[in-house]
Order: sequence, then C-alpha cells, then structure tokens
Amino acid sequence: MSRKPPSPAPRRIAALDIGTHKTVVLVGQVVDRRVRLLGFGERRTEGVVKGVVEDLERLTECVHHAVHDAERSAGVSLRDVYASVNGPQVDGSRVKGIVPVPGRDRRVTAADVVEAEASARRIEPPPGRLTLLYMAQPTLLDGAAVANPVGMTGERLEVSFWRVTHEEGSLRQRVGMINGMSLGLRDFLLGSHAASCAVAAEGDKRTGCLVVDCGAGTTSWILHYRDHILCAGCIPVGGEHVTNDLCSALRVRREVAEDLKLRYASALHRPEDANQTILKEGPAGPEHQFNRGTINLVASVRVRELLELVRQDVEARVRQIFGRDVALTNAFLPAGILLTGGASQLADLPAAASEVFGLPARAALPVTEAAELRKPEYAAVVGIMAAAFVNEVPARRAPRGFWAQLRALLRL
Repeated sequence: MSRKPPSPAPRRIAALDIGTHKTVVLVGQVVDRRVRLLGFGERRTEGVVKGVVEDLERLTECVHHAVHDAERSAGVSLRDVYASVNGPQVDGSRVKGIVPVPGRDRRVTAADVVEAEASARRIEPPPGRLTLLYMAQPTLLDGAAVANPVGMTGERLEVSFWRVTHEEGSLRQRVGMINGMSLGLRDFLLGSHAASCAVAAEGDKRTGCLVVDCGAGTTSWILHYRDHILCAGCIPVGGEHVTNDLCSALRVRREVAEDLKLRYASALHRPEDANQTILKEGPAGPEHQFNRGTINLVASVRVRELLELVRQDVEARVRQIFGRDVALTNAFLPAGILLTGGASQLADLPAAASEVFGLPARAALPVTEAAELRKPEYAAVVGIMAAAFVNEVPARRAPRGFWAQLRALLRL
C-alpha cells in the first residue's frame, strides 16, 4: 500500500510598510488558499521625514523592533518580506513598445506581444534611478484598445506600462537595511497600489477611480482607468503639516496640536465655527481655550492646498499620457475618489475633496477580517499582504475578479 506524500509546509507571507509616522509588519500563513494572520508588529517610525530617510541607523532600529514584535506575536522567525515603497524618491512615467505586425495576413502572434513588451522594457530609466515595477496598461492595436491582441489582425501593435523608478542610492540603502536583518526581500510594491488593493473594489477599478492614500508626511495616489493602472504619484505634504500649522497658529506643543486636530479640526471652514470655544483640559483643570473657527480655518487652508497639489499632479500626468488636457469628470472617473491612510480621518475630508475635484469622494477602509486592522492607517500593509497572496498562490479558475477573490479568500 503506497503512502500518501506529506503535504508541503504552509507558506508564510510577511508584509512591511514603512511610513513617516509608523512602521508596521504583518505575518500571515497561507492555509487552504487563504491567508490567516499570525502576527503583528508596530512601532513609531524614527529617522524618516516627509517620506525621506534622514537617519538610517534610527530607522533600522525601528524596523528591527517591529519585525521582532511581529515574529514574537506570530511565534515564527521570518525569512523574507514584501515591502512597500513610497515618498518623493519614487517616480513614474509611461513607457511603450511599438512593433509593426509582420506577415501577409497581419495576424498578431504571442511572439509579437513579447517583442513589444521587451521593446518597452528596454527603455532606460533616467540616470541615478533604478526601475522597480512595470504596471500594464491597455494594449493598442492600430490605436484601438484590446484585451488580448493575439489572433487579431492589424498593422501596429503598441504595449504600454506605467514604470515605477526609485532613486538608486536610497533604494540600495533600503535593500541593505532589510538584508542586514538576515531577511530576504521578496518584492517591492508601490504604496498607493498596495492601498488600492485593500480598499478599491473590482468594479471601482474597472470603471475608473482615484485612490488617495493620505499619510503623515506624504500623500500618494493611484489612478485606475478602464481596469488598468493609468498613473500614480506622490506629493511631500501630509497630515503632519496640518499639525505643524496648528502648532504655529495656536502656539501650543505638538502633542496638543495633534490632539486638537484629531478631536476638533475639520477640512471645511464654516462661519458658525467661530462661535464655538474649546477648553483643553490639563491635569489641574482647564489649561487653554481655543476658538474652533481658528482651528478649522488653519486646517482647511492646508488641506485645500494638499488636495489642489494632488489634483494638479494627477492632471499633469494624465496630460502626459494622452498628450492633451483631460478633465477629471464623472465620465472619466465614474467611481470617484477613495480616501484612505491615517490622515484621511480628518473630519469632512471627503466633502473637501469633492469641492476641489468636482467628483464624489468617500472614506475607504481596508477589507480584512481582522477588526484591529480595519482602519485607514493600515490600508497599505493589508494591501501588501493581499497582493503578496495573489503572487504566492497560483490562481485557479475563478469567474469572479481579483477583488472578489480577495473578499472570499483573504482571512487576515
């Protein structure tokens, strides 16, 4: 009687997200084609300002502690991680490969598609930058978008990618930091892409949406258009700037300004706010009193500037792709704007975004069964885990799409 071969050991997945404010590590295990959360580690990020590493030693210590906390929580030792990249050192641009369709019948073959893809990937990044990721965009055959050109007839085949690059020196530092902890790096994932994996439904991506990940030091975004990633970007302004403005305007300590922002500030300034007085109590009773109108005026001015910068960045990159101005209308982005990230919790932010963009906007939480992670500040790390799961487990026949699969399979 033959013995059944032993089942392979369950695959573990670890996700690392380094933000300006916090560093988070998740550890999961693939069981029955699902990811179950094993461990969690979180530390306040040290050595990073506005998404830029200014003190590598302090950052390394912070990441080391977060990894150790996650390992202790999971009861396992990590071998490798998937990590997010974000911040002003990250940039993106469209690259495309164009090939004439050979043969008398002008029928596209798989080899033609491979050649066009290779042509796009041969385009060198700017000096001092390394290519991290290629995100597929719609394939064009004689100028018309097609899902799969193989077997179709035409004369000109065009394959495009949104290419993500990173400043070489800082990227090598980050890889060296991870390897120095005896960890392998499985892959990088763009932070805004990770966030969209966690919060944007398949229908939103298919029809078109803008996902904005509002962090402490930076605000990143990614635009989904006709079921593809059209472009992405990041601006060096985030929630900490609102806190800093309140510090200056109210002449209070940073921790007091942060508390006022979280409890009382709004992204909209209303005239009636000037009639409200807020008492900030100290250990011995009322310590300060503040006018809510002043708080909201300061916060709303900075938030509007932030949203305007995002809108301008989106419009500039869309213009680069289409070669003309494209209005960000409901017809272009029917699913509107999804706001996530820790700084998206500011009151009335969706309403302010709707005013700036002229589009519907809503707050978006990561989809996960772990209630403690169902918060906007964990969107990126939950998305890393979700994307890593799809990468690790070969897909089987599934009539539903990527998002529907995640809703059914992801068991964080």
